Amino acid sequence: MVREEIERRLQELGLSVRLLGVMGHLSATPGLSISELARRARISAPSMLAIVRRLEAEGLVERVSPTGRGNTAQLNLTEAGRGARARANETLSDLDGALFGSLSPEQRDALAGAVQQVGVALLDPTARSAP
Repeated sequence: MVREEIERRLQELGLSVRLLGVMGHLSATPGLSISELARRARISAPSMLAIVRRLEAEGLVERVSPTGRGNTAQLNLTEAGRGARARANETLSDLDGALFGSLSPEQRDALAGAVQQVGVALLDPTARSAP
């Protein structure tokens, strides 16, 4: 239900979790290639290419190096992309407050720890405890 609400709110901004994730990678590490973005997002390069093309079409991402045979495209967020990312982060922060604001700091820490453990178990089956 939380994921659906996150997607709904991002959709109102013309974004999605996946698009915002790509924008976050480019914000943290400008100049990444499509292949590197795909590896970080754990999706195929052709899927990432489609995402990048959409972000480019919307003016949120730009190629800062020429593309073509033997050239790897380096990508950056545009000013519009940085603004869209900031608006999305503000929207998600508001949602976070609405969903979890009534929890005490201890409850928030416990929830974050539990979610992190679940994430580790999903990404690394050997980290799962035996039944």
